Amino acid sequence: MMKSLFLFDMTFWLYLAAFVLYVAYVFVRRPGWQLVAAGHPGGGAFEDGGWASQIGQVATIVTIFGWMVNTAALFARAMERMANSGTFAPWSNQFEAMAYVSWAIILGYVLLELRYRIKTIGAFVVGIGFIAMGAASLLPYRYQTAEPLVPALNSYWIYIHVSVTLTSYAAFAMAGGLGVMYLFRERAERRGSASGLAAALPDLETIDELGYKAIMVGFPLLAFGIILGAMWANYAWGGYWSWDPKETWSLIVWLIYGAYIHARMTRGWEGRRAAIYAIFGFLMVIFCFWGVNFLLSGLHAYA
Repeated sequence: MMKSLFLFDMTFWLYLAAFVLYVAYVFVRRPGWQLVAAGHPGGGAFEDGGWASQIGQVATIVTIFGWMVNTAALFARAMERMANSGTFAPWSNQFEAMAYVSWAIILGYVLLELRYRIKTIGAFVVGIGFIAMGAASLLPYRYQTAEPLVPALNSYWIYIHVSVTLTSYAAFAMAGGLGVMYLFRERAERRGSASGLAAALPDLETIDELGYKAIMVGFPLLAFGIILGAMWANYAWGGYWSWDPKETWSLIVWLIYGAYIHARMTRGWEGRRAAIYAIFGFLMVIFCFWGVNFLLSGLHAYA
């Protein structure tokens, strides 16, 4: 037990360090900083390819190392779960689920960075992964332990239904972070101040497209997760759908993102409206994930 908690704590601090490094990378890359640095001896080291590049490389290394520690923490928790419940599923309570979402967010970001070579996104997306781990660490200690599972959860369905659904949440979290980034850059451009900090960020079209791709990953995953959940409900409770609060809100979230995709394809929803909608959708995901579990009673209350 203590081994996995130590690794989860270590993950939190590594993600915090990575987030700080990505924020520093954005600041160092902004034109204003480079101009100031250029006026000092050795100032060229601050330019892209110098200090900025080095900070970016360290940020990536720390992020990948943090993800590896996160992976080790989930594996250690899985071993503890196997010993206590005979179920190898390190996402069986709220704490573990948050740790897994954080793991999936960071994995998605690393793949995105390797594919598009845009490190400034880390200041927004890695920050969400760090916040997810921080939120998990704020849970009471009894939520952080690998207690034996209730009979309804001790099933092979927990391997696929929960992991698929949580992965979709991670994709929506990435889209939400990209939506915040879009609004930040777009606001700076409207004010005519895009030559400062916002100039270090990708162009609006790139941010918008990446946010859309993240939602297009999360949307079918959530649909698959809901279908798997209905099959599990029939196996455990004798019915595919009972309008339990968690079921209902999962369906609401899926419809929200379905409306987003429909509006984008048929109404040309792009840019600012799409970014605001992505943030709104992510807030609904947060309520589905946190609010329903703690504020509304239902069959999923044990989660």
